[in-house]
Amino acid sequence: MGKIILSQRKGKIGVYKRSNKKNIGSTSYRNYDILEKKASILGFVENLVISKSSHKPVAIIRFENRFLKKTFYELFVAVEGIYIGQYISCGIKSKLNLGNVVPVGHVLPGLFVSNIEEKPGDCGSLAKSSGAFAGILNHNSSLVTTKIRLPSKNTKTVSSLCRATIGIVAGSGRVDKPLLKAGASFFKFKNSRKKYYRVRGVAQNPVDHPHGGGNHQHIGFPSTISKRSSPGQKVGLIGARKTGIKSKIRSRKNI
Repeated sequence: MGKIILSQRKGKIGVYKRSNKKNIGSTSYRNYDILEKKASILGFVENLVISKSSHKPVAIIRFENRFLKKTFYELFVAVEGIYIGQYISCGIKSKLNLGNVVPVGHVLPGLFVSNIEEKPGDCGSLAKSSGAFAGILNHNSSLVTTKIRLPSKNTKTVSSLCRATIGIVAGSGRVDKPLLKAGASFFKFKNSRKKYYRVRGVAQNPVDHPHGGGNHQHIGFPSTISKRSSPGQKVGLIGARKTGIKSKIRSRKNI
């Protein structure tokens, strides 16, 4: 009898289970209401805390609605230079000051923004990680769109009504510290979906892996495997169209 290998135990969903014990909540903007579309609303920075789930500073903002006579709290992505006791403004009439939330169509080209909405009203989804920022390239007034440069150096066109925060996300330089030992890497991957550490198949026993066993560490047969094979055999290059080193093929145009 064989053994259920690791890729079978992992399954389609995976063995990852995230702990929300130290999570303080997800960061998002206010609901895109008439106050932000026509005017602006002031918010007060009550506290700055560290989010254990996203590893970045988070600002607790207090908003007071004069019409409903209620107080609301929101979790905003903290930018570099923000402090406790600062007033920030959210809306179309907000100034281009550090920490304010304005539509990207009103931001001057060349400024750095963060926590950008991909669609108007989705409360922020782009450039939210620690130290991330995006640049405003240009505006298209006829199509009401704005072209931005993402942290991955790719360009993206979004609606000019999408909101963004002026400034760079705080917590930059977090990944600059070297790990130095395997124990630090173990706790780093413990909070992610990747499995650490990964044992090679040829280093295992035949009962644990199809590539295991033998007097020398070798597979002994082609590592490509059909995508229609049984789950206990799906290791290696599954359903590969081609293998080997990728080479650039020069295309010649027939004149």
